[in-house]
Amino acid sequence: MNRFALLFVSLAAAAFSGCGSKKDEGAAPAFNACSNNSDIINLPFFYDADSDPNRILVDSFDSDGQVYVHFSPFGAHFEPMTNQAYGNNKVNFVGFFSESDDDINDKLANGESGFRAEVGATELHRLRPMYITRGIGKITRIDYVGPADDTYLDDQYWTMTLEYGDFEVKLDHIGKLSAYLNGELIKWFGFDSYAYSPDPANYGNIFDVEGFASSHIEITGIVPVGYPQVRASIVPGQIDNGWYNGAGSPFEDRPNVQIEYFVSAPTENGKKDVCLFELLSTEREAKFQKILDNDLSEEYDSQFYNITYEDTAWQWRAESSVCISCSTYSDGLNGLYKDLGGWFEDDGNGTSQDELISFVPIATDTPSYNAGLYDPESPPEWLILRRNFAGLFTWEMEDGSTVETNYPAGEIIENIEDGLLLVKWRDLGQVIGTSDFQYLRYDITDSVVTIKFGDFSDTKESTIPPNPIDLTIDLIDGDKVIAYVKDKISGF
Repeated sequence: MNRFALLFVSLAAAAFSGCGSKKDEGAAPAFNACSNNSDIINLPFFYDADSDPNRILVDSFDSDGQVYVHFSPFGAHFEPMTNQAYGNNKVNFVGFFSESDDDINDKLANGESGFRAEVGATELHRLRPMYITRGIGKITRIDYVGPADDTYLDDQYWTMTLEYGDFEVKLDHIGKLSAYLNGELIKWFGFDSYAYSPDPANYGNIFDVEGFASSHIEITGIVPVGYPQVRASIVPGQIDNGWYNGAGSPFEDRPNVQIEYFVSAPTENGKKDVCLFELLSTEREAKFQKILDNDLSEEYDSQFYNITYEDTAWQWRAESSVCISCSTYSDGLNGLYKDLGGWFEDDGNGTSQDELISFVPIATDTPSYNAGLYDPESPPEWLILRRNFAGLFTWEMEDGSTVETNYPAGEIIENIEDGLLLVKWRDLGQVIGTSDFQYLRYDITDSVVTIKFGDFSDTKESTIPPNPIDLTIDLIDGDKVIAYVKDKISGF
């Protein structure tokens, strides 16, 4: 690995060097992610985007193997793309050890499924890819998050922040620092990350809590820094046979590599998380868009967009652009799509703060857009979703019956005027094909969205809008009238 170079500097030297020093603050022009057409920062791992039509191939670091990597768009809201219903401010990559479903045995004892690693965890470890740095920059943080839970193959959970000029990359879900980086930490600071098991009070940035004589680490080339975490558990009763599954992940029948990272940049609207694909050249970004389109199509068998999520295809197939938004600074739908469209229930009115609502644009301009998934009379441009801590919403229907529906989502089939939407809620009560209609009145005042929910109706024509919102009369009750803000609620 002599191509890797790592340079450690003292705290005194760091104060005068490189990006991020005070003399550089505000000097760089704002970055416009939506208009970039050159390679600024490539993906933080070696990959092949040419050999497979609907995924990328990522080299294993400790063997001559590879993992088969699928990805979701920046700004996604729906599973399996993300579990962040308020809008994911990063891109999720998932690496599979299995080349296809043919490598998954679904006939193990007790109905279990799994992937066979003949020499056990050692084989999965050898197949892991490696996070790398890209060019000249700094490692400004190495955070120990804590022990990984038992659904992960490794015992540790790290994150790492890399700085390239005015751009910042935060690598998430690192299961183990690279041997090279760990060796340098031992050499320069006597710090062995492999033996690190601090008191919870000392979790965090090792540069701070361990008192290193350095505020950062400078990098002058391509450096291997850490292995992404692996979701892998022994299939019950199969420890001697080497069968593993992905229990605890969205892909429970197969082990997988969790590759996630954030990119932030100084935009005209302040420093924001941006879509990492916008940091690539126009040609390279188009290549990733083609891969996503193929992966979303029915022409290819995808391990990511598989039959498990077939019934909700109308939700996640709506998000078919690699960059649903160029950054977390977003707008649209009269302001409802601010900051990727997620809003959290306000606690300033004495109601329980236990809900979020999101407004999601449909990418109608990609080759994988399928108009046949939506209302044929009023093809929507937006979707809506609601979530609460209970998991279930209990709604009264037009005939007086009640429906308990889990993770409700619907089409906004009419944006009639500022402040009034008609929603077609779909698959209520988890019964595929059922739908009901409801008008929503909304008001946006001082960064607070107040929504008044109308009554449900069986048909669009019979649906009655609620009266216009009057903030001096309409009481926030957490049911028919709810106030939402941008302050994130822990747990979503």
